[in-house]
Amino acid sequence: MNLSFSTIHKPEQIKMYNASVLHEMNLVSDLESELKGEYPKETIREEMFASEFTKFYHMQVNKGRGVIYNYDFFIDKLIEGNLPCLFFMPQSPLPVRKDVKGIAVKFAALETNKDITEFAKEYGLLGVLNFSYRNADYGLTVFEPIYWWKHYINHVKRLLRLYELLRKKHKNKSIDIIGELLNYKESNGIGTVQWIEGEEVPFYLEEEKLNDDGLENLDLIAGAYTLTVSIKDVLKSAINVNFSDVIKSKDSEIGFRIKEIYSTDYLIGAIYYDLWSLINNNVEILFCNHCGRTFTKSGRKKYCSDSCKTMAYKKRKKEGE
Repeated sequence: MNLSFSTIHKPEQIKMYNASVLHEMNLVSDLESELKGEYPKETIREEMFASEFTKFYHMQVNKGRGVIYNYDFFIDKLIEGNLPCLFFMPQSPLPVRKDVKGIAVKFAALETNKDITEFAKEYGLLGVLNFSYRNADYGLTVFEPIYWWKHYINHVKRLLRLYELLRKKHKNKSIDIIGELLNYKESNGIGTVQWIEGEEVPFYLEEEKLNDDGLENLDLIAGAYTLTVSIKDVLKSAINVNFSDVIKSKDSEIGFRIKEIYSTDYLIGAIYYDLWSLINNNVEILFCNHCGRTFTKSGRKKYCSDSCKTMAYKKRKKEGE
């Protein structure tokens, strides 16, 4: 089912600055006096005050204090490290509906800060108040650290890689998911799964409840559960279920059917829902043979772009000399 996603972010309102500019915001004590006048947009600070940024910033900070322990310390660390962040300078926020089909693959292909900024200008900020793969807290944000984006990009890319391995495993190819992407540990009959990179996947298997076939296909079971649970946990509370119409139907036991609508106000919800959909629709995802970026299969393409195809050819030619 298609997902309805609307963003209030306009391309010109998304910018990347280092976190040191947040120092000014932390010094603002009288919010009302700062918002009264008209300010020129010659400096970053003036641009922030000229927009609705200050008001939304304080809303984000107040909500963030409820979901991140010592949120002020988190802000101070961002400022101290002068870490790059994406900023949203809201002015007359009006929602614009975006087509998000295929967005998960586009998101996973982002690499540089410039890539991320251009993507955010098109789709907006992620809409998370804290970084978490589990039970993320969603809300309107006007700044997000770039490293949050990179963590989510790596997570989606890793899930796409797991999806690819599951497809190959199902076709009886010699693939070891446990060992290549996942670690499996058993203790007192309870099996737990971790990504090779470290974090644990929030589910366990009771080995005594697995029959011989289940034990033989442990690789597939661990991979399938990891993929499903990982996406489900991020989607929790991000997707709204509504209806657009009630339609008469002779096939229905009550005489009508409900036309459902799925929607989200949060970009991260749209990304993971698209990932969920492409898995259910058996969409084939490829990883570029040159740069490793993700792309959707089209014909016999092995590269994400003509540039990568050319560079790969030059590399083969040089190695053959």
